[in-house]
Amino acid sequence: MASNNALSGLIPRGSLGLKLLLVCLLVLAMGIPLLIVGGLVSERETRARQVTSEIGSSAGGSQAVGGPMLLVPYQRTVEFTDDQGRVQRRTDRGSYVVFADTGTADTTLTVTERSLGIYRAAIYNAVTEFDARFAPASAVEGVDPSYRFDWSQARVVMFVSDSRSIRNAAELRFPDGTTETFEPISDLSLVPPQPNIEYSRPDVASTPNYVLPTNLQAFAAPARFADAPRDFAVETRLELSGAQRFAIAAFAQDTTATIRGDRRDVRAEGYFQSSEALEASAEGFVVSWRVPFVARGMEKAADLNSFNLGAAAGRDMAVSFVASDDIYTGVMRAVRYGIMFIGIVFLATLIFEAVSGRKAHPAQYILVGLAQCVFYLLLLSMTEIIGFTAAFGIAAAATVALLGFYAGASFGSSAVGFRALAGLAGLYGAMYVLMTLEDFALLAGSVVAFAVIAATMIATRRIDWYGRAAPVVSGQD
Repeated sequence: MASNNALSGLIPRGSLGLKLLLVCLLVLAMGIPLLIVGGLVSERETRARQVTSEIGSSAGGSQAVGGPMLLVPYQRTVEFTDDQGRVQRRTDRGSYVVFADTGTADTTLTVTERSLGIYRAAIYNAVTEFDARFAPASAVEGVDPSYRFDWSQARVVMFVSDSRSIRNAAELRFPDGTTETFEPISDLSLVPPQPNIEYSRPDVASTPNYVLPTNLQAFAAPARFADAPRDFAVETRLELSGAQRFAIAAFAQDTTATIRGDRRDVRAEGYFQSSEALEASAEGFVVSWRVPFVARGMEKAADLNSFNLGAAAGRDMAVSFVASDDIYTGVMRAVRYGIMFIGIVFLATLIFEAVSGRKAHPAQYILVGLAQCVFYLLLLSMTEIIGFTAAFGIAAAATVALLGFYAGASFGSSAVGFRALAGLAGLYGAMYVLMTLEDFALLAGSVVAFAVIAATMIATRRIDWYGRAAPVVSGQD
């Protein structure tokens, strides 16, 4: 009994210090419902990604297009030593890919939205004009003389991610006005049978290690050579559909690409950075790339028995549209900072108790914290339907109005309610700014947290934490 009295003397019953510790524990307890909300956001994001993929797959999915490249079959006699030390000869057959000297691609995207329930995917129709100029003789100059090229069987080859989405009969046009129709090919190995071996040319050695996309589908047309290669140029027009992302591979030694469309919610991406910043206007967007030979980082020509053509497919220039799962980024960021904003409200309430002498029950703190957690549920559910900005405005307005009313009713003062309403409006406004800063979100959050702690310390600098939640009357700081 004496020890209890001694403890009571040190920390009196109802001290503001004990109340502060209790409030801190309640803030931590609010992390449990926030974790549940965060798990729900992840679950909904995964579901949105699956449904968006289902919607997009019917239109061709994310498309990667490879422009005209020259494919030349060859035979090669190779000497090797067998297990018994005897020198043997074998004849290897394969194909050599020759990249165009220069190539241009000009794409126009017409974008629409396709919905399935509350989920949406950006579906586009892409019309691309290709122009490629070849100098095959100089490209294979210096290749090992054992290669015997069959130029009469050379073909101009292109590839796409999903050929089912091609909307026209693609034709290869020559400068004299004649055409050849592209046909699907199945005898092209896009991945080397021994991807770890090295191949070499004079002064060039390479170990192909780029992972090949598994969904590339190739089609080709005759190059119209006789027995010897010659410089030539070709044009073609390719129309196909796809969803969410469109990419053009750097198919020539020097490639220039332009993609334009009628949407604004688009971003430029891909292996290469655009030469000019993406320009968005009321009519849509336009973005351009220029990839010179050195930047492309690939030879003029290569043996497909040891070269992975997936390297060309992966070195692309692309645009992507806002996907359904992108809208969850802002919600998840808001949930991550949830503890901080709940703590700010609890601290503000505690400070009000300290300077006014009025009391708030721990149950009231819990109700206020749960109301703030429900805000994130409202934000999530409405974001899926009307977008993040509108959903944040509605959910924040409802939460601020509820908490302002509850504060006024709990403390029996309309003035307190209005002050709480104004303070919470400012707080949720700061939250929205923080959520939309993206790259500077951590910096802004750190500044807000520091400002709140500093304001709390200044406001409570005269409080006797061992006494009864009342400020110390003193004329000195």
